[in-house]
Amino acid sequence: MFERFTESARAAVVGAQSEARSLGHGWIGTEHLLLAVLADESSEVTSALHGLGLDVGRVRAQVLAEVGAGVDDEAALRDLGIDLGAVRQRVEQRFGPGALDAPPPRRRRRRFLGRRRPPVPCGSPSGHIPFTPRAKKSLERALREAAAQRSRDIRATHLVLGLMREEGLAARVVTRLGVPPDAVRQAVLDLGRAA
Repeated sequence: MFERFTESARAAVVGAQSEARSLGHGWIGTEHLLLAVLADESSEVTSALHGLGLDVGRVRAQVLAEVGAGVDDEAALRDLGIDLGAVRQRVEQRFGPGALDAPPPRRRRRRFLGRRRPPVPCGSPSGHIPFTPRAKKSLERALREAAAQRSRDIRATHLVLGLMREEGLAARVVTRLGVPPDAVRQAVLDLGRAA
């Protein structure tokens, strides 16, 4: 399906991962896809959404109000008066260097032929962040929107149409900002008619 995505639509999907990371979330939801579309200031879709009063700052603030940011463990401990560096140093003095490091993974025998990559922990900066089921569904709906418009490509407009069809956080956020999802859909559909 991703081979049919235009450059801007692919950038939005990749940008959604960056948005999720910047908010400290361990998932890519409909809200992250919407933020990524809004981040492309040169897009006519973004201009249409701006016309409705939706911009990346307002949407990001509403997303944070809805689900909050991810927790930075070190900052949370610091707020409680615990210096993680000092704790680490004391543990290593008592139990030896590397005492807090994760143990090496146990090697298991492979029962099946073939190679599998070891899983990358989700919390690592370079690790894969999974899409939520609603985000996946909205991407499927974007494909359906493109097919309904007889478009060979899936564009950012189709992504937004799919996001507003799915009852995810993106639709809830725009509603809480005073814009009905149907108004967003109509503004995006009007872009296609004007072209």
